Amino acid sequence: MRIPLSVLLVVFILIAGEAQAEQVFGKDLVFPAKGFGRPHGASLVELENGDLLATWFSSKVETSSDAEIFGARWEKKKGKWSLPFTIIPSDYTKSLGNTALFKDDDGNIWLFFASVVVGGWSGAMVDYVVSKDDGKTWSEGERLVGWPGNLPRNPPIKVGDHQMLVPLFVDFWYEVGLVGSYTALLTYKEGKITAKQYASIESTDAIQPTIVKLPDKRILLLARDKSDRFIRRAYSTDNGKSWLRETMTTLPNPGSAICAIYIDNIGTLLAYNHSRRGRNPLSLAVSGDGGDTFARIADLEFKPGNNDAAFAYPAMIQTGDGMIHAIWSHDERATLKHVYFNIDWLKERIERPEILSPAKLVK
Repeated sequence: MRIPLSVLLVVFILIAGEAQAEQVFGKDLVFPAKGFGRPHGASLVELENGDLLATWFSSKVETSSDAEIFGARWEKKKGKWSLPFTIIPSDYTKSLGNTALFKDDDGNIWLFFASVVVGGWSGAMVDYVVSKDDGKTWSEGERLVGWPGNLPRNPPIKVGDHQMLVPLFVDFWYEVGLVGSYTALLTYKEGKITAKQYASIESTDAIQPTIVKLPDKRILLLARDKSDRFIRRAYSTDNGKSWLRETMTTLPNPGSAICAIYIDNIGTLLAYNHSRRGRNPLSLAVSGDGGDTFARIADLEFKPGNNDAAFAYPAMIQTGDGMIHAIWSHDERATLKHVYFNIDWLKERIERPEILSPAKLVK
């Protein structure tokens, strides 16, 4: 019996649809545990060929003189990381800290990082280098913020033609509350900054901000809580030129960094530590209402009963193929862990959350 072409076409479409709905989730380590010091403050960017570039700083002790900024490439076709290589050497300045990557409208890659001139984080300033060849070589370091106690943490976002908004924070004297969050609106041309404008939020508890552009053109800022209570939130309605008064979400925060990205038809995806007493577990939450409410959908990492376990300082991006990649300081900074998943995996977690840690962990 001959099957009509229309029937065959319907069957093909159904099969193709099922194939497209396949969930993808993968994981690996950027390098073997304890292979390159104590990595922290990582960031990610997609390269022209679909590979990834990760950056981070590593030192025996934070703000020590042996700190270097490393990079490594993840080859998409092989699903494998290269050996780490030095981008900023230890003799650049007294010490080095957090990294934040951004690819601009011309294809240049910007690397913002903490440059400690004297002492500890109170002596940090914000420097940057630019690569015009997909991360193979970098420009000489230049200074973005020359006041002491200033650092980057999360990557900038595009807010206009040749404009980026860079989230930054003050950590001048953490113990007495001389901290806060702000942004730098940068206009650039050919890898050079041509104009900049700063805007702060009115809070001494919100630090290490992460920002996303919402469909209604507002910008959502989420931040670590210095008081170890709940993640902080603020909005800008003028493209980052100013910030409305900060409020508090219902998501716990143990004084640890967070990272958020916006995903079309899903909403704001947040990586954070769902706890108030330690950086365990590392979780994902989603907001479909512009950051008003969040639903916890998955724990990426959890060590039950281990109060010393730490999975911290996540970084996330969505690549051109729709995949979502996350990287974090893993297992008390023994290494960096990398996971990647597709939209179908994410949608399944939204429908059927995978929560590994008990609710009593949050105190």
